[in-house]
This record gives sequence, structure tokens and C-alpha cells, in this order.
Amino acid sequence: MTAKLGRWWRELAQRLAALGPDRRGVVAVFVAAAIIPAVGFLGIATDAARGYLVKARLSRALDSAALAGGRVMFSANRDADIQMYFDANFPPGYLGATVTGPTPNVDPNNEVITLTATAVIDTTFMHVFGFETLNVSATTEVTRQTQMLDVVLAIDMSGSMSSSASGGGTRIEAARAAATEMINILFGADETKPLLNIGLVPWNGKVNVMRNGEAYDSTLTMTSPVPSFINPLTGTPQAEVYIPNNSPVPLLAPPPANWQGCVFQRYLDDADALNDADLDLYEVTKNGFEWFAWEFIGPEGEPVSGSTDCLLAVSGSECRRCLDHGITPLQNTKTGILDAVNELTGPTGTTNIPDGLAWAWRVLMPGAPFAQADPNPEFTRQQAIVLLTDGENYGGSGDGYKTVFGLGTAAGAEMDPRLLQLATSIKSGNVAIYAIQFANSGGALQALMEGVATEPNSPYYHYAPDAASLQKVFQEVANHLSELRLSK
Repeated sequence: MTAKLGRWWRELAQRLAALGPDRRGVVAVFVAAAIIPAVGFLGIATDAARGYLVKARLSRALDSAALAGGRVMFSANRDADIQMYFDANFPPGYLGATVTGPTPNVDPNNEVITLTATAVIDTTFMHVFGFETLNVSATTEVTRQTQMLDVVLAIDMSGSMSSSASGGGTRIEAARAAATEMINILFGADETKPLLNIGLVPWNGKVNVMRNGEAYDSTLTMTSPVPSFINPLTGTPQAEVYIPNNSPVPLLAPPPANWQGCVFQRYLDDADALNDADLDLYEVTKNGFEWFAWEFIGPEGEPVSGSTDCLLAVSGSECRRCLDHGITPLQNTKTGILDAVNELTGPTGTTNIPDGLAWAWRVLMPGAPFAQADPNPEFTRQQAIVLLTDGENYGGSGDGYKTVFGLGTAAGAEMDPRLLQLATSIKSGNVAIYAIQFANSGGALQALMEGVATEPNSPYYHYAPDAASLQKVFQEVANHLSELRLSK
């Protein structure tokens, strides 16, 4: 027994001695100790990558939301649009983030929107070191800029515009208020903007081509020599045209002392459809007929004193005098165009949409007769016409077409195609047409105005049933005309 016990102790001592040089247990301890920081650093990298992705997505979402808000800066739906675009670009719960914002800060005077947002992310590995969450934030700023914009308002001043508008007031009052809103949006807090020009063409059955607010004096009419041409009305040679003191529009003959300011469209009531220039911009020769000037509307196209009759009357009715409101050429002062719009009162007469649109085009484009537009702009220029009407084309006695298409709505069968042809020519020159159908839900008028507009839907075509919706339409058009840039 004693011998066996001795052998057991000797074997135990030998085994313990053999463990002395073995380092495998120590390495295992060091490896175990190193795993903890390695996992921690890997976790930091993983959480940091998630934070980077969230911040990048947050910044892109803010940019999209700010641009959307800038387009409708003065709309009651601005903040809702900001939120909608943000949500569309930063889905709820993206990478587990909880978002606060976007929070808008709007400077209406300088037309700046600043958006900020923050996101909180629960960490996956960093909580080992005591960091339970990771916070990221982003900021973006958008400044609205109207860059090199020429726009002409072509406002219907026919008799129906004196009718009541749904929501209160008359239709012309609603048109004035909506146009004023648009002008205020485009100019912002500035009285003048060198890169913004706005003109105004009031129209009904004909257009007064005098400069608005300037008195006519027949004794001051000037002659201007031109290359010899054949007068398309008389068929006789002519080497001069006549320029009134208060209009740049050349006339085929000197206007009388009682001229009211309106001119006929350059249209001949004959079998040749190719010799007319009513849809042309400048001086033009059409099929041998040389249109270097316009024919003034004299007493034969104005009411006879004491009645509504005129020498051009069809059935002795529908003769209306030339509008008192002339053309306001392109100009860049806020007060000047606001004053012209506020003077739009006393609508009368019939509806000749082609005439109103044609003169808006002539006011908008560089070159005679209205030559305010820069022929060689230094910057890229947007050009647009905002056309508003509440009625269908209507032939009237003494109108711009001399009632050659008939009296009443039947004239639309000829006037409508001419309007669409004119609109096509305008749009082919990269001019945007915003067509607004106001207080008239007629399907025929809708189809016509959709064809006139640059596109048959918003923001180019609009139907406004009442004064409140018309205000919103002009706000949308103004916002669409404003270009945006990211400033930060």
C-alpha cells in the first residue's frame, strides 16, 4: 500500500513538471482578451456606416423637399408639400432611424427657405462602450431666383368679365387680384428686377395698340419711309407708313383725330387663305401681299353716337368701342405693371382670343413694333404668355376681323382653328403658354384652351371656376416661372 502511494505521487509530480513550458493556455487568454476590442471596433465601423447612409439620405430628402417648397413658397400648401417630398425621399424607419423634422425657416423677403432635420439611430455594437444611440443632422437652403424672364399677361376684357364671380366680386376684379398676386410673387420684395420684364395686353373683340396711359394727338403722327410695297387693301404702291405719337405700331394710313387706338387684324376676306398675316409676328409678305403695317379702326368700326350700331354692324348689334386700356410694353418695375393691372375696369365687347394672343406675342418678342425685349440676352431667357379668358370666340360688329366669320358663337368655327395655328407658331419658338379658363366650364372651350397651352394639363392649362381658385392658379403659374438653385 505504501509502495503504491509512493508511485502515485511520483507520477503526479512528473505530470505537473511537464506543464511548466506549455504556453497554450496563455495564448488563449490573450486571444480572448483581444476579441472584445476587435468586436467593438467592428461595431463602431458598422454603426458609423449606418450613420453615414442615414445622413446622406437625410440630405437628399431635404434638398428635394426644399426645392418643392421653393416652387410654392407663397402657397398655403407649402409646408405640406415640403413634408410630402421629404417623406417620399426618406421612407419612415429607414435603417431604423427616428427623424425629427424637416423644420422650415422661411425668409419671404429674400425668398429663401432653410430646412433642418435630425435622425436618431439605435446602435448595434457601440452600446458595449456605453453609446446607446447615434445622432445625425442635415441642413439645406434654397433661394428662389427669377432669371431672365419675360412674360406678358393677356387678359380678357370682354363684357362677360363684368359678370359676378363665384366667391364674390366680378370676374375682372378676381382677375386683377390674381394677376396682382402673381406679380408680387415674381418681384418679391424688390421694386425692380433687371432680369424680369412683365407686359400687359388687355383685349376683347379688338386690341388698343396705344401705349397705356399716353394720350393720342393726331397732329403728332409721323411718317416713316419704307421700301416701296403694295398696300394689300388698296392695291396701290406705297413707300411710307404712319406712326402715331403714342404707339409704335405702323399704320397704312394716317389715323383720324377721333381714333380710339384699335386696329384690324391683317386679314383679307377673299378666297386666298395664304395672303393673310393675322397670325404672323412681324412685317411680312404673304403670297404677294405685303403687310408692312396695320389698318386702323376708324368710325366705321366704332359705335354710332347715341347707339350701339356701326357701319360694320351685322344685324345692327354687337358694336363696341375700342377699350380705353392700351398695351403696357415689357418693363421691369413692380409699381408700373401693378398700376396697369389695377386700371383694368369696365369690360365690354366680344371675345377675339386670336387677336389678344397675337398682340401678346408681338409685345413679348424682340423686334418691331414693340421692341423692349433684349434681342441678344446675355443669359438664358424664359419667355411666357399667360392667357386668361372666360368665354369662347365670338364674332362681333367692328371687331378685329370685321365680322367676316359671322356674328356670334358661330364665328368660332373659323376663329378657333386660327387660334390653334397661332399658338403652335408661338410654342415652336420656345415660348410657354399658360392658358387659363375662368368661370366657364364649357367642354368646347376646355378642349380649345388645352390645345393652346404648352401642355394640356397643369401647370400650363388650368380651369378656375371661382375667384379663390383663380388666385391659386396664378400662384402656381408664378411659382412655376421661378427658377431655383441650391445655395448651400
